[in-house]
Amino acid sequence: MAEFNPRDRSRTSAGKTRSLVRKHTAPPSGGDDGSLRWQWLTIQLLESPAFTSLSTNASRAFFRIIIEHNAHAALANGRLVVTHPQFVSYGVTGEYVADALDELDYKGLIKVRRGRAGSGVAHPNLFTLTFVGDHEGAPPTNDWRRCTAEKCRKWSEIDRKLAAEKRGRVGRKKKTPLRDPEIRRAS
Repeated sequence: MAEFNPRDRSRTSAGKTRSLVRKHTAPPSGGDDGSLRWQWLTIQLLESPAFTSLSTNASRAFFRIIIEHNAHAALANGRLVVTHPQFVSYGVTGEYVADALDELDYKGLIKVRRGRAGSGVAHPNLFTLTFVGDHEGAPPTNDWRRCTAEKCRKWSEIDRKLAAEKRGRVGRKKKTPLRDPEIRRAS
């Protein structure tokens, strides 16, 4: 074993060269098949109140959007489309997909441009990850930095219920029955 000289910056305490250590700790070199794509997540993001207070469904939805981002070679941020079945197949509970997306949007980890459906044409939701630049070359907005621990606590206690009520009201018209159920058929 090589003797460690503290003034020698080219070697680690175990005597290994730094280039050898970097070889095994560096991001994977990309292959043509796209299976080795990767995404930077900074320590600031991982330790932020916005990230550490995520629910299980919200964190799964967050990572599913990151997978979609990498599937487009990290060039389509702001135009990312992830469908409800894709979220469910990744492990987000089906009835809580909208709640998870509202939580991610509230905490500033993503921006959602809501789509709509109608007349046989669907316009899907478009997602933007705020910690990376968008498809037009704009820098990251890092909206997640504005989410404090108090704001995250407020989400779990109050705002989650308000968002669910708002979702229940918007765009959902009650259908009137074709006939009054109180009127009995004459026999």
